[in-house]
Amino acid sequence: MRPSLAIALACLTATGAAAAQTKINVGIVTNPSFVHTRAANWFGECLAQQVPGKFEVVVHHSGVLGSETQVLQQIQLGTTQMAVSTTGPVEAFVPEVKALEMPFMFPSYESVDKVVDGPVGDELKKRFEKAGFVALSFLDNGFRNLTNSKRDVRTPADAQGLKIRTMEAPTHLAIWRAIGANPTPMAWPIFTQLQQGVIDGQENPIAVIHAAKLPEAGQKYLSLTRHVYSALVFVANKRFVDGLPAAEGKAVRECAQTAAVKGRAYIRDNERQQLAELKAAGMQVDETPDLDAFRKVTQPVIDSLSGDTKKLVEQIRATVR
Repeated sequence: MRPSLAIALACLTATGAAAAQTKINVGIVTNPSFVHTRAANWFGECLAQQVPGKFEVVVHHSGVLGSETQVLQQIQLGTTQMAVSTTGPVEAFVPEVKALEMPFMFPSYESVDKVVDGPVGDELKKRFEKAGFVALSFLDNGFRNLTNSKRDVRTPADAQGLKIRTMEAPTHLAIWRAIGANPTPMAWPIFTQLQQGVIDGQENPIAVIHAAKLPEAGQKYLSLTRHVYSALVFVANKRFVDGLPAAEGKAVRECAQTAAVKGRAYIRDNERQQLAELKAAGMQVDETPDLDAFRKVTQPVIDSLSGDTKKLVEQIRATVR
């Protein structure tokens, strides 16, 4: 064989191998220190081990593809293949997911696992498919807590009038209106808005408060309200996942679950140390706010539910009881 022909054939072979890779663009709004991005990277590493050379996973972090709502829209259209998203913004596409976002629904992480890994989780995943998504797996963002720059918040009365950033989700707006705060929906990140006093505070899990370095943004007070369990979901375009060869589709589902399990462990194992570091950074932490008072004022949010979402909440309560 002539050398030039051998080189040409080698180039064709290399080009064919490269072309065989399926690209998965993953949209993330948080920076690499957050569990969202870590989980997406773990997903990519798992695929590289399980089906070598089959996928190119590109993690677009720090909101470069837009807000979570915008990324979800891109996934519906198929221009982005996947995200690790908080479930709050998913509510606009899959209304029933707000069953997970109801106030004081889960007493522990163990109760969360029983729900999302059981029949309720399976039922929720079916609802994603109706919207053109596949919910590959659920992982923790964590239990949400309130921070602010103004004062210690022990009771709902202490939160009166505080301008609190929430996710772009009707349920979260309803919860904070019920508490008496002034909720302001705003896409992440919000460091500058906190620093400049555009908003007084925000509510997020310990891991997010820590990774975002919110004490440096003037967030002096932290109340461990744990008012809502915040899930993350590996969400993908349904046509994309269904169109994969069987072995590759299986690997995508398994690796999303593997990354989710690692993500849950990361959140749970590091929470105590992160809280200690927030205290060391100068945050005043109220570890015993009046949770009964918060439950009482937010109960009407749960009472307002109807239809399938109400049934799912009843199933969740039966599961965690």
